[in-house]
Amino acid sequence: MKVVFIVPEYYVSLRNNSDAWEFQARKRLWSCPSLSLLTVAGMMPESSEIEYYDLNYSDKHGLNADWVFFSPATAQASMAYQLADMYRKTGAKVAMGGPHVSVLPEEALKHSDAVFIGEAEITIRWFLEDVINNTVKRIYSAHNFPDLAKTPFPLYHLAKKYQYKSVPVQTSRGCPRQCCFCISSKIYGSGVRCKAISQLSYELNKIKEIYGKPYLFFTDDNLFINKNRNKDFLETVKETGASWYAFSDASVADDLNLLFEIAGAGCTQLLIGFESLCAENLRGLNANNWKMKRLDFYKEAISRIQSFGIGVVGSFILGMDNDNASVFENLYKFVEETLLYATNITVLTPFPGTELYKQYESEGRLISKDWSMYNGFDLTFQPKNMTCNEFYNGYAELNTRLNSTDRMNKLINHFKSLIEVKYKRLNML
Repeated sequence: MKVVFIVPEYYVSLRNNSDAWEFQARKRLWSCPSLSLLTVAGMMPESSEIEYYDLNYSDKHGLNADWVFFSPATAQASMAYQLADMYRKTGAKVAMGGPHVSVLPEEALKHSDAVFIGEAEITIRWFLEDVINNTVKRIYSAHNFPDLAKTPFPLYHLAKKYQYKSVPVQTSRGCPRQCCFCISSKIYGSGVRCKAISQLSYELNKIKEIYGKPYLFFTDDNLFINKNRNKDFLETVKETGASWYAFSDASVADDLNLLFEIAGAGCTQLLIGFESLCAENLRGLNANNWKMKRLDFYKEAISRIQSFGIGVVGSFILGMDNDNASVFENLYKFVEETLLYATNITVLTPFPGTELYKQYESEGRLISKDWSMYNGFDLTFQPKNMTCNEFYNGYAELNTRLNSTDRMNKLINHFKSLIEVKYKRLNML
């Protein structure tokens, strides 16, 4: 069986300067292969002939295949459907999965021969049995969460032909925060399921064999949420000697000993979802208002984390219902005052399948269902306290100010001093 895995182009029509430092830093941060496709590739029979193509890095892709697999993000869905239709005309069969497809399976079925709902560890096995018996079903649905011990080693070697900046690794799934805008937590659930440390150690050693000195990207929604495994996890990562970054929340700053261990294990950056500086925006974001309760601690959290030489990538969402034209100036002042290493400032996006999408659809506020615009940088709904033009003008000006030469120079000098302090601390061990 010849199987082709394809990553569609991810088009973002940014309204700010794509040459700007923040944009280029974000581009490098997200430059990695599709972990979901490489993981599914690892589930294929050993006799399979497998190819992997990423159309963000090359327009080349194989046209001869028995099965073609896609796992598109919402912004990639339309492009995936076009490619799928083209492949089906050649006689190939198409399979699709991933979060977007899981919440809109009927849409994906118009362009596919088989659709997967939920996590693949359960459904792919059924699918492969049906391929052998020529009884492939239209929909394969996982009704529970799989044990991650069943997750195979992703076929990273397939992606080595592309100039990715990092190698993605997933050590757990699930997040108890359950933010109303997050589709990932809806798919993976609120319980945290972790790979065994032995499994993680095997994966990291295999990655080193393939890439030599990789820069690792831990894709877990909230890497340090399971405090019982942090010590073993960090010891295992430290043994690789690799540098890495990950997602966390502000609670990581509660434990100075943990921050010391994180810095010593090779962490260079932590992306933290602060989301908003407005308490009313944060109210109701989580069932127990966890993020709202942490708001007054944001500045201290950033200071503590960065004092260990770990750059905080502050992730903020603009366009929430309590945002007005002042939100851009307020955020700029916060970034300036805290000397955040970098920012990930996105536009609120009501992804299908989330509570937010249902709310805005019921209120008649969605202004686009063009999935390519659901990329985190385009408005797809009418803001409550701004016109669309006011929003885009404020967003563009904010990005220009964040990328000023003066701010960049100040930031570089600040982190040079923090790195010096970091190594002095580590050498004291």
